[in-house]
Amino acid sequence: MATQKGNKRNPGQGNLRGSLFGVRPVSSPVLQPSSDGSKGKMGFLVALVAMVLVFVLLLPLLGSIYYDTLAAQKESKMQIERMERLRQQLEYERQQMEKHRNEQR
Repeated sequence: MATQKGNKRNPGQGNLRGSLFGVRPVSSPVLQPSSDGSKGKMGFLVALVAMVLVFVLLLPLLGSIYYDTLAAQKESKMQIERMERLRQQLEYERQQMEKHRNEQR
């Protein structure tokens, strides 16, 4: 009796593979791997070589950009210090001129 229940199909359950809105599985040679796998290996090799080339070309570029930004930071810091010294010198000279004017009156 239990085996008979298991063999019966429920009419509410359809064959999902073929009956779902008429969608059928796609059979395309693009989706099927080749039998020997040579295309996959060759594609992987090409991608690996391309990544290595990009890495080799970008590494010096990134290094030079990094050193240029360090040099620019150092130069800007020096200019800021120079401007600060000039500002202090101008302030000192202005005070001296005011003292000199006050002494003349």
